[in-house]
Amino acid sequence: MIDAVKPRAAKAKLAQSRAELVAAMGYEEVKSATNGAVSVVELPRSGTGAGASAVAARAGRSVVGRWWLRHPLNSALQLGQPLLERYAQRHPGKLVAYGAGAGALLWILKPWKLLSAATLVTVILRSSDISGMISGVVRKATGAAEDNLAASVPVNHPLPATTPS
Repeated sequence: MIDAVKPRAAKAKLAQSRAELVAAMGYEEVKSATNGAVSVVELPRSGTGAGASAVAARAGRSVVGRWWLRHPLNSALQLGQPLLERYAQRHPGKLVAYGAGAGALLWILKPWKLLSAATLVTVILRSSDISGMISGVVRKATGAAEDNLAASVPVNHPLPATTPS
């Protein structure tokens, strides 16, 4: 059998690859109508952290996500995120170097070997609102049961009147 698909030319592949790379970086190629010159312009931003907010929305639905939303470290990270985003835009190389340095430091020091598992669990659970998380799960479960019960009661039938005795 012979394939009917013609292979693309190297220039076409290169142009498509370049266009995808430019789009991934947040820019767009614009061709001039008069002389055919190509210029690159920045795409308008739809909002900062759109990908991060989608991940946060998915994480908020799980039990671990709700625990993380109540954790004090989450508040600190949310406060520092705009500053970190601006720094990453200005100095991406430095940010990568700091991350590599922090990873190397963790690899050398191995702080998880200094603490027992029970201590880590205690620190994690004590620093967040575990009772609030448990009550939220219970409230959600009982709310669903109450909704099912309310749906099973017919609406058109009046409740029997009780006579005072």
